[in-house]
Amino acid sequence: MNELVEPAKIRLENSCPPPLPDSDLGVSRALLSRAQAGDAPALNELIARYYERLRRIVRIRLGDAARRRLDSGDIVQETFHSALKGLVDLRVSEDGELLRWFARVAENRIRDEIDRQRAQKRSAGGEMRGDASESLGAMAAADSAPPDVAYRNEVREILDQAIAELPDDYREAVVLRDFCGAEWSVIAERLGRANVHAVQQLHQRAWIKLRRSAAERLGALD
Repeated sequence: MNELVEPAKIRLENSCPPPLPDSDLGVSRALLSRAQAGDAPALNELIARYYERLRRIVRIRLGDAARRRLDSGDIVQETFHSALKGLVDLRVSEDGELLRWFARVAENRIRDEIDRQRAQKRSAGGEMRGDASESLGAMAAADSAPPDVAYRNEVREILDQAIAELPDDYREAVVLRDFCGAEWSVIAERLGRANVHAVQQLHQRAWIKLRRSAAERLGALD
């Protein structure tokens, strides 16, 4: 079992978004300040800095079933559109705080859209909806990508799917720590845990489960 798990550990952890550099905070805050003053190019640049990271968070939080009905790219675009009103008064002390704020807006957009679809009793079958078209585009891009790039993309997809399948508290611990760069104290407060040690143990158990659940799928890539 260890022969499967240990290589998976390396590949999976390297497939998380890279840490947000401390040096980037000044850039993000400057862009935020300009965007709040109505500078459209600054807003576009700010969105570009977080787009892919937020798209992965949205895909994870949607899960397989909702992704068949909702397009993660649309949700991200709607998130940034909805966020414009709140940006005016937003004050942040770190990049991760800004990303977590965007992620909370995205959560609300996902919840609203799912509720709307349920209210309308839409059928999930028939037409191609949600990320199905996006997945086809990704497959086509993978066919033309260099092998190492295609492999990294496959591993990222496996990781994101495995995170989406985690129990809620495990999933949120991984998303907040490894995608949003949240401090342990922030995660403990968000998840209602007694202290930092408790949430660190939760995060560790989540990664053990991730490695085990992804091991077979990763092995199929080799």
